[in-house]
Amino acid sequence: MAELTVKEQLARKRVCLALDVPTVQDALGLVAELSDCVGTFKVGKQLHTAAGNEGVNIVEEIHNRGGDIFLDLKLHDTPNTVYEASKACAVKGVYIFNVHVAGGEAMCRKALEGAYAGARASGTEKPKVIGVTVLTSLSDEDLTVQNLGIDYDNLVMRRTELAVKWGLDGIVCPANKAGELERRFGSDFLYVTPGIAWAGKHGTGQKQLYTPNMAVRDCRNSILVLGSAITKAEDRRKTACEILKAMAEEL
Repeated sequence: MAELTVKEQLARKRVCLALDVPTVQDALGLVAELSDCVGTFKVGKQLHTAAGNEGVNIVEEIHNRGGDIFLDLKLHDTPNTVYEASKACAVKGVYIFNVHVAGGEAMCRKALEGAYAGARASGTEKPKVIGVTVLTSLSDEDLTVQNLGIDYDNLVMRRTELAVKWGLDGIVCPANKAGELERRFGSDFLYVTPGIAWAGKHGTGQKQLYTPNMAVRDCRNSILVLGSAITKAEDRRKTACEILKAMAEEL
């Protein structure tokens, strides 16, 4: 791939590749192949569990290869349990980890306390602690089935309000909602946005979709989570480069 332009370098910092693959070897292969056009790598429950089964410190392995990590474990438990889990998340290489806003104020505040404590213990900077608002795999119909009495957009808005109030560093939200949320809550707050599609490719479980160029046009402080759009492409590096160029045009 040709050397990135200044705007493409800025775009790269906002691209997070979802390592939703079954083995450590698969994940590290993607890191080696795409690290020059991807700023952050998302380690979710599938890979995190597989790495544990294989006896591999996946965060350390990715960090040693020059990658930052979004540890996507979606913590949602009692406040004390989340405190201890957050301490364990706050290690060198982890740039972001997340919790469910639905877990409540005490849990979210304990996550922040744990992040600070873990960072002090490991001698690193505190990771950003962000809140999952509503899963992008859900829709209004799904919320109706759960009898929540609120539609998707309003639930995202309400949980973002709570995340701000409780001191979280940002949220996970659909890319097509991030612009409106940023206008309301400001650009100092971080918006991590799954549901990014490119050339018709996206995760099969996603119902809230947007394109990379639209996402960066609408929101100044967002990180775009891409998975299948890149990993399932015939030419992954070429596709990643095309995505950076499209994003750069809007920066």
